Amino acid sequence: MPVHMLSEGGGRAEAQIPNHLQRIEIKKLTLDSECEDKYVKGHVVLKYPLNVLPNGRQMLKAVIQEHVTQQSSSGIMSINVYFFGMLAKDFSDAVKQGGIVMVTGFSLIRSPTANKDKRHPCQLELFEEKKATVYVQNPKYIYVPLNELKPGVVVNVYGVVTYYKPPFPTKGTDYCSAVTIMDQSGRKLSCTLFSDKLEALPQIYKVGDIVRFHRIKTERFQGELKGVTSAGFSALTFDGRVGGPVIPRTGSKSYHFVEEDQRMLEMLRQWAASRCSPSEQNLSTVQPKQFFDLTCQLVAKAELVKSVLLKVWDGTKCSHPVWKVLEEEDILEGSAVLMYELQNLTVDVQVYDNHIEVAKSLKPGAYLRINNLHAKLHASTAKKQISNENHLQFHLHGGTIYGRGIQVLSADSYDVQELKKKLESAEVRVHPNVSDSVLLDFSINEGTLHAQLERCQQQSVTVLTAHQHMKITSLSNVKNCKPPQKFRIRAKLKSYEPKSLYQSVKRCCPKCRILQEIPDDESLAHLFQDASTRPLNLNLHNDFWYKTAVGCTKNKQQIAFHFLVEDDWEKDAEKTSVMVERASLNEIFQLSRRFGNIIPVTSSEEQLTLLDLSAPFLIQGKSCYYGCKNCSNVTGVRPLRQFVQQESWEATTIAQSLGIQLLHHVFLVKLELDDGTACLDAILWHEADKFFRSLPSEAEVNVALQEELERTMKTLCPPGKGFDELPWLDCCIMTYSTEDGVFNQIFDTVVAEETDILFNC
Repeated sequence: MPVHMLSEGGGRAEAQIPNHLQRIEIKKLTLDSECEDKYVKGHVVLKYPLNVLPNGRQMLKAVIQEHVTQQSSSGIMSINVYFFGMLAKDFSDAVKQGGIVMVTGFSLIRSPTANKDKRHPCQLELFEEKKATVYVQNPKYIYVPLNELKPGVVVNVYGVVTYYKPPFPTKGTDYCSAVTIMDQSGRKLSCTLFSDKLEALPQIYKVGDIVRFHRIKTERFQGELKGVTSAGFSALTFDGRVGGPVIPRTGSKSYHFVEEDQRMLEMLRQWAASRCSPSEQNLSTVQPKQFFDLTCQLVAKAELVKSVLLKVWDGTKCSHPVWKVLEEEDILEGSAVLMYELQNLTVDVQVYDNHIEVAKSLKPGAYLRINNLHAKLHASTAKKQISNENHLQFHLHGGTIYGRGIQVLSADSYDVQELKKKLESAEVRVHPNVSDSVLLDFSINEGTLHAQLERCQQQSVTVLTAHQHMKITSLSNVKNCKPPQKFRIRAKLKSYEPKSLYQSVKRCCPKCRILQEIPDDESLAHLFQDASTRPLNLNLHNDFWYKTAVGCTKNKQQIAFHFLVEDDWEKDAEKTSVMVERASLNEIFQLSRRFGNIIPVTSSEEQLTLLDLSAPFLIQGKSCYYGCKNCSNVTGVRPLRQFVQQESWEATTIAQSLGIQLLHHVFLVKLELDDGTACLDAILWHEADKFFRSLPSEAEVNVALQEELERTMKTLCPPGKGFDELPWLDCCIMTYSTEDGVFNQIFDTVVAEETDILFNC
């Protein structure tokens, strides 16, 4: 077996591997390094999912960071490592992120992504057939008390949250969160956490939660010790209450949690219970001038001029008279009967400023935690309301201090289960104006009101753009009908492929209908590397419609720039079009940030020509345009001379002039649908951009849009939910036959927006 697990009780890791092996440090690796009988030792700071290559071979990528005895993080280098075949599968099964590995029998090649990821300029490749071996020592974590922290170290810590600021988007592509923690030592640590993935940041609900941080780096800033994220950072968040669940909140698919962790968690809970006063209150206990956290259920909502009104309840009755924001409740979105039923138990919460968009997106029936809610006495200015001067009102002010904001809680969370118990035991008073027949129609009984609200959320998460008149057909009947047919169905999404939505973006030829995968950077890097070895043809330099300049890279590699405009490109670079010859992929990307249009070319004996159509023929910023190899007829780049005087280039026009059939971006997603009568596979393809309300060309390069698509799919198919908990999808599908069999395709269907959904519970 090429992956060997080392024993924790077997002494030092080096003593358990063959003694002829010698260690080589990552920073000393070069393409000329002698790798035989050498091994590299490091921490696995990133571990990617197992993938299958087009040839059927398995591949896994990991990032390992130099293992050092002192935990100083200065000068530590990391390197990309690729495992192939069964070695990839064994590594995936045996190695945890954070584990220590020693790899031997590797090959060294140049890393095509070094400039982008800032890691080692080389990468390691390991094949089982080449006798590559991995020795694994999974981590035994050591947690450092906060009062023993030193600057410039990477450590693991536990702590109770005393302050937090929910994650927010930065000006770049990352998210940021601020957290302050405290442990039994009495010392606090303020942390600023960054990640390009929202789910990688700690999922803190309230002050008093307990967090565990792995691989957090300490730095001294303005005389104080601060914590920041480092490579491989991970976080677990636990409910801080004694007796609370031990299940953590985390975006990690796997994590290390043993008996020692549970012991530390319970000790922190006991300590926090004796030191920290809870910020959470019931409506029955809240007092004027308090800022508190409220776990509640949303009954109704309304959009006002400068705020959003949320009508909520928590199963208890406020001990003070409550200010009623609206005299007329016709504009409220929600069940009128439920509002009557709960009139003595609901309170009005007015939401302001940066919280308005979140409040607008909420659905009646949702379970919420409203953090840092302000209870204050209302001062009326209207004479007719002078008797209401001492009424209590509730405001969620702008800002995010002390975690201020609104969080939607999952129905199976510990807090919601506790809330449901209170809702079921609440004393409900029926409004005298509601007749028995109305109550009977809505089937509302004491103890089931929260369930009635939950049914409000069973509306379809997709809507039809046409064919609303069609009757719903069961999937069992759809499967028994002979294609071609069109149906309206109502089903639940059990699973979908690919799981990462950015992988669903393909390129499609509108003429021959062929589908192509988006090429990865490594494949493109090899293609440009091959082109960079072809000699320059000096006879082709400087024509009447372009001017040529030749430059050298740091490696003394000559690159030719053929500028199509006569203006001073240094003053107007973003409008400049340039044909580039013998540049690497990284150099092409760097040039695309400077020049408006990049056309990669190579020299033939008679003229400049485009590269193979496996490469983009035009690059504009982050957008790369490709042509179909089957349907294109490219003769050269001379047709580009007609565009010399044009400042703005359209890819479609450029493609036509060059004889290229432009490939279009499309989504291709496979959906497994189930309505209880049968399961059926359907594809999102031709109308997928309408379905997602997004362009696939933007999804290829826009990280924020990719994350939005991921969130959309998690709404359609929430992970970890049973069939009964999945939302319904209202869809139109067409069935059709091809040589490969019968297929089902979604059409005239879009993901629901708030304005599409009517709550008629």
